[in-house]
Amino acid sequence: MKKHNALGLLIGLGLVVSTGVTFAQPKGPTVTVKGEAVDLWCYMEGGDRGPAKKDCATACAKAGNAIGIVDAKGNVYLTSGLEDYKPSRDLLIGKMNEQVTATGTLVTKGGTKMLFIKSVQ
Repeated sequence: MKKHNALGLLIGLGLVVSTGVTFAQPKGPTVTVKGEAVDLWCYMEGGDRGPAKKDCATACAKAGNAIGIVDAKGNVYLTSGLEDYKPSRDLLIGKMNEQVTATGTLVTKGGTKMLFIKSVQ
């Protein structure tokens, strides 16, 4: 009897695993944002951006500083990856202080804009 119950449990677990696990997804409109990928610490502290600050911004982002996108109107978007909780650093580290076009889900709360990036060019 115990062997039969263990087998049933394993089959049940296999069915749960094979159906896949879905994670919560942010809710908001899909948008495309064009702007400069920046290290938010340096940008917010001193306005640092542009090609002359690329090496510094890249080093800071690799160290773990948050990355944002600043559009032509000066709007600042916090960034995160969308799929499998991928950090935006993986998507943007090679494009620091360059113009990017990012598409993803925009969530706005309390005046903060966060772009959950699906793709970036």
